Amino acid sequence: MLSGCINKMAFIRRDALEFMLGVSREAHPREFIGLLRGDENTVREVMVIPASLYGEGFSHFNWMHVGMDKSIIGSVHSHPSTNNRPSKTDVRNFSKTGDIHLIIKYPYETAADVACYDSRGNRQDIIALE
Repeated sequence: MLSGCINKMAFIRRDALEFMLGVSREAHPREFIGLLRGDENTVREVMVIPASLYGEGFSHFNWMHVGMDKSIIGSVHSHPSTNNRPSKTDVRNFSKTGDIHLIIKYPYETAADVACYDSRGNRQDIIALE
């Protein structure tokens, strides 16, 4: 189980988890950003948005490159530090996109580097599915 709290529970497919860990490693020291696709409380895949900006200390994408997609249930981004807690800006952005938001901290190696939050920035548990 990935770390979190007991209030809510989310799930993620193992291949989606491994993909976002790998992309975060490749982007380092820049931040990676993406959207999560799935249903209700289960992340099925990670969407990499064309023309996203991966910067040192920030990441951004343009919603015009996303289009209408009802399968989007949240977001993911990396922090190129050992901190996977959300900033005030992160929490503001969480409210725009579903209810599962993942922050991956350096070194982006295992599920222990991933923290999950709801749209208000409250920590929630997330379990990787095989």
